[in-house]
Amino acid sequence: MTREPSPLPFRRWATTHILRGIVAAACAVTLVCTTWTPAGADDLDDRSRELQRQIAAQADQVEEAHAKHDEAVAAAAEARAELADAQAALARAEEAEKKAEELDAQREAELVDAEERLKQAKADVAAAEAALDSVDRRLNEEILVTTQQSSGLLNLALIFTDVDASNLNHRAQLATTLFDSSTRQLDELETRRLALEEAQSEADAAERAASEARAAAAEQLEISQEATDKAEDLKAEVARLSDAMDAAEVAVADAVAAEEKRQRELEAENASVEQRIQDRIAAERKAEQDRVATAASRDKVASSPSSSATRRPATSNNSTSSNARFSYPSSARITSKYGMRLHPVLGYWKLHDGTDFGASCNSPIRAAADGVVSERYYNGGYGNRLMIDHGRVNGTYVTTGYNHATRYIVGVGQTVTQGQVIGYVGSTGYSTGCHLHLMVWENGKVVDPMAKWFG
Repeated sequence: MTREPSPLPFRRWATTHILRGIVAAACAVTLVCTTWTPAGADDLDDRSRELQRQIAAQADQVEEAHAKHDEAVAAAAEARAELADAQAALARAEEAEKKAEELDAQREAELVDAEERLKQAKADVAAAEAALDSVDRRLNEEILVTTQQSSGLLNLALIFTDVDASNLNHRAQLATTLFDSSTRQLDELETRRLALEEAQSEADAAERAASEARAAAAEQLEISQEATDKAEDLKAEVARLSDAMDAAEVAVADAVAAEEKRQRELEAENASVEQRIQDRIAAERKAEQDRVATAASRDKVASSPSSSATRRPATSNNSTSSNARFSYPSSARITSKYGMRLHPVLGYWKLHDGTDFGASCNSPIRAAADGVVSERYYNGGYGNRLMIDHGRVNGTYVTTGYNHATRYIVGVGQTVTQGQVIGYVGSTGYSTGCHLHLMVWENGKVVDPMAKWFG
């Protein structure tokens, strides 16, 4: 009945007004149904200008509803994909943040250790300097004593002083002792000097290590902060996308609810049409039985050949020809056949209850066979409808229906002939473009138009 809408590549979705087309259609149906009955549908001609304005506005709103639904579906799918990507990125960011924090703690520990080693190295340098100073003072004192012992005054003292051999020997031993002590002091002084140099070297290395540790800690802190900021940004993005997905899914749910409502209305309309056709069949049968009974009573016979003369030609077709064929109501190509197909919104298989002809707007619609116009009215789903009863064809009561027309030029009760122009193609009702939706009922039940009657 409708052409399949193509998906629209927009990211916006419909959160409001998606049902405007359906509501407008329902209002139009209410207006028509409360004002006219199918039997009096010829009054459409008296109000055609107002109705056509409403139809045009409603068609625009239906097309907008289609577009907004497609956008909502696309937006929901895109939001789900983006949300999944953002959640994965957030997980990676949180893992990176955790590792950064661990490395940050490691760098902090390394910095503390480096600072401690630097402190110890400085203490070692200070101790080495103190020890070197101490040795240096003692060495200077011993050098002074040794110098005094070996001076010229000492030699004169030996000449003019009463010094025996034992005193002289004692003094010689003292000089030797002082010399040996000075030598040891010099060795210790060298050792202390080397220790000081080593301590200073270690202190310099500790200072460099501490500086590097400070720089590494500062750099790692910056990396950790960036990881934290990124994780927070991704958390916000995940929340935003989650809200967007919720909004898109609400819009889709609204669209689905609208489609379900429209589907129920179409099913109710079809059931009503079938019942009305069956009521007409029953009424005709009863009328025929009454005519037969009247003739039998009058002529005292079981049947009367003249009884068939009281029938209307269009509703008393008793043809037994197996070659009875109806003509196509439009010369346009068939764009959609009768049968089950997947509903693009509801997601389940439903019956496409007719054959669509892809005719251009305002192209003529022709009667498929001789008959009498039985109904003409507007419906929110099928738009402008017209039905022709063809009577019994090969023993089957056949009715054809024409939908979505912009207007009809025949009225209820009017006899039409095969090929006669009865109206013009349009896009009224729930339709996305001009086309003719042809339907056929056999004994009041909708069937595939192409299966039997159209060759």
